[in-house]
Amino acid sequence: MKTRKIKKTEYHLYDNEAEFNKYNPKTEIVPNWRNGEEDDWILTDDGQVCQILKRGAAKQKYKTHYYVRTVIGTFLCRPDTEMKGEMRQNIYTFSPSGSYAYEQIKTRKTPTRREFLFAKYVAKGDDIVEAFKRAYPSDNSEYAERQSRLLLSTERVKSLIREEIDKVLNEAEITPLYILERMKDIIENPGARDSDKVSILKELVTVAGMKDTEKRSESVTVFQGFTKEQLNAIEGKDVKKLAEATRETEK
Repeated sequence: MKTRKIKKTEYHLYDNEAEFNKYNPKTEIVPNWRNGEEDDWILTDDGQVCQILKRGAAKQKYKTHYYVRTVIGTFLCRPDTEMKGEMRQNIYTFSPSGSYAYEQIKTRKTPTRREFLFAKYVAKGDDIVEAFKRAYPSDNSEYAERQSRLLLSTERVKSLIREEIDKVLNEAEITPLYILERMKDIIENPGARDSDKVSILKELVTVAGMKDTEKRSESVTVFQGFTKEQLNAIEGKDVKKLAEATRETEK
């Protein structure tokens, strides 16, 4: 027998019917857990016995699916769904892994369709909160901000944004050589502000290898097809449109 504390109350998971009957000799067991109601004791697909903590309905488009929550986890009451195994870390998710949504987002390897959309909107210059609302969608700005920053902390989404930015830059014919030539034009322009020239010269010094390796690596990345504004987008900072970023570079 195993126990689990949920909201300060202990619930039991019995290894089998014999163990359950030993402690609960007068309590009936519902053989098919899919038909169980709240507080019923049910038999799982691998022969364990536990109690239904909640029975509810999940609406999906035009269909309603019923589910039950137990100490093992939450399961849809469908013929092809099996309730078995160890107690899941998170009993409030339908995920077979039982992991929390945060962990699923952080550890997932393959991007979802909505993550592709989110990356596309960010790469094109949308604010990260608005990009999330458009991709998922959601009207909750606070939730959208939390989730968008979580997505931007994952390598798979960063990679998607880099790819999308690269596509936009190629379409606009903004190459590393183009950026360097524009910077050179500013330096050689007698009418350009000295502060702009100094700023650009600092970047060129870094790229040329006259500063520390970390700074040089960052600057080289910029010249490989990304402006600082676009890098900020990848890191989840303020997002500006590519056209605006290009104009700032040409000042």
